[in-house]
Amino acid sequence: MTNFGWDYPPGVTGNEYAIAGADYSKESNVPCPYEPKKGTEDSLPCGEPTMEEGYQEQRWLACDEGHTTYLEPDDGPDPDAAYDAERDRQMFGIDRPDELEE
Repeated sequence: MTNFGWDYPPGVTGNEYAIAGADYSKESNVPCPYEPKKGTEDSLPCGEPTMEEGYQEQRWLACDEGHTTYLEPDDGPDPDAAYDAERDRQMFGIDRPDELEE
């Protein structure tokens, strides 16, 4: 693929994690939970500040010491749902997006 001076091999778009990096990143208040001596009595968590990062559907915590802790997928409510509903209401003058189908 040759566009704008980039020369990727066939099948590579440039959006892959190895090329583009994380598509989600924010500071986290959760200290690093990694325990270097897990299973021993004197094991303490790393405790360094972390960044919450993600790519596609995966999320993880990364600390300054290089530890990575994967997070469970968040199956909670869509954080964009309120914004989408308000946008639809303003654009179409409706209170519920379901009214679009009628």
